[in-house]
Amino acid sequence: MAMDDLIGQLIWGFIGSGEGVEPAERAAREGRLSGVWLLRPEMRSPGETAKLVNRLQAASPVPLLVGVDAEAGLGLVMSGATELPTAMALGATGDPSFTAEAAALTAAEAGACGINAVGAPVLDVNINPANPIINTRSFGGTPELVGRHGVAFLEGTERGSSPDARVLPIGKHFPGHGDTRLDSHLQLDTVSQPRERLEAVELEPFRQAIAGGVPMLMTAHVVYPALDPDPGVPATLSRPILTDLLRGELGFEGVLVTDCMNMHAIARNFDGGDAAVRCVEAGCDLVLTDDLNGAHEALSQAFQTGRISEERIREAAGRVRRVKAQIFGEDLRRPAPVSHEEAQANVGSAAHAEVAKRIAAASVTLVSGRLTTPSSRPLIMATRMDRWFGPTSEEQLRAVLASVGWEQAEVMMLDAALHGTQINAARKRAQAARWAALLHFNRVQSFDPAAVATGGGLVALADEVAAAGVPLTVVSLGSPYALPLFQNSVAKICTYSTCDASLQATLEVLMGSSPARGHMPVELDTPPGLQMVG
Repeated sequence: MAMDDLIGQLIWGFIGSGEGVEPAERAAREGRLSGVWLLRPEMRSPGETAKLVNRLQAASPVPLLVGVDAEAGLGLVMSGATELPTAMALGATGDPSFTAEAAALTAAEAGACGINAVGAPVLDVNINPANPIINTRSFGGTPELVGRHGVAFLEGTERGSSPDARVLPIGKHFPGHGDTRLDSHLQLDTVSQPRERLEAVELEPFRQAIAGGVPMLMTAHVVYPALDPDPGVPATLSRPILTDLLRGELGFEGVLVTDCMNMHAIARNFDGGDAAVRCVEAGCDLVLTDDLNGAHEALSQAFQTGRISEERIREAAGRVRRVKAQIFGEDLRRPAPVSHEEAQANVGSAAHAEVAKRIAAASVTLVSGRLTTPSSRPLIMATRMDRWFGPTSEEQLRAVLASVGWEQAEVMMLDAALHGTQINAARKRAQAARWAALLHFNRVQSFDPAAVATGGGLVALADEVAAAGVPLTVVSLGSPYALPLFQNSVAKICTYSTCDASLQATLEVLMGSSPARGHMPVELDTPPGLQMVG
């Protein structure tokens, strides 16, 4: 390959909107793109996604990597595909075979659409209750648990791939994003733990994944002073972390891809072109970016001035080629178009929905207390929940209630910020129903004692209902860490997920038709001042 083409093999185009498709197609046609990363706006259905992938692959002289974030199944980012319970729900099952099954299903649906790389498993150990971005994306709070399930995900992805539709996993976020308090999409955070703690906790799941043959790893936009003393340098730009530690000490020989370079942790602290060069200097092989031309120009300029050597570019491009050979064969043959009719017919099947249900049924966890028998017309109170990519609506809740035969249950939807009038109305309806459950989703926590002192709305509501003598079960459909804030309830349940399968499993537990079989995968040592934020 010419040097411009080799540099192109170091760029993975992040397509964040419909406007990004044509520039990516043009860059692919010109040999300046190694792959594309798709988000929900471009993935309206399995059939439409297959058509888009065929179009992009046809444009490129070298087959493209096609990646998506599919930590909770392809349904997380694609309408019509199967949405699975989260990684933490898988950890709560206590059974890595469920994780392998989830990964196999994800790989099968991805491959059917022409997608050949999934951004999972998350190998971060979530040990910080205030972590706003990893949280239920992690399998749990111990390196042993995360490592077991991470390796199971690798094995399942291989099992779910077919010879004609290989799908590779991408472990993330090296060297560990589980002990942060900031969202790297928005801010640059620092993990100030000593080297010994990082070795024992953060690095251990990555060691296991490397031993298990993980083909690709993604970096963390997080600073680790114990691993790189250069102030303010995140792992993505750190040669001591990526080359000396990951390559040298841990022996990783696969492809190293950056987390998206347009995240504010990078974009608001470093010049975009310089950051693209620095991450390749540090040891990254693929730059995940929405600035395709800017990254290519910066890397070309760095080569021309001698800042990056030809040897380094060929090394990175060679690793990318080896990974592509696993997908497309040693000759990197152009992939045959995938059938958009078959993708539409087979992705999101009833059989796959049953897998999601089995996983969800094994993950629902009775955190504390004792479940009580519902009244003849129970009250289900639910917040209008902020999911990863869209709200959970009253229509979804009523549909799932109907699917488990609980149409007689009353539903009351609650605002995210409750006021006294709504709390009073909810208490009166709970008294009339004589049994109530409070379902809420939360993913983000923050330390704000003043906000907690006001009860945070939902906590005040729970206290009012309990004070009225109504048996109340509090259900978190997201993070378990906020549950200790609810002191006055007869039971607390966590599902870790808002997908239909988890919601159905939760309602069956509340009805008494199914036991809560999950086990808490994290420590619930909620610090003072922890507040729920939807």
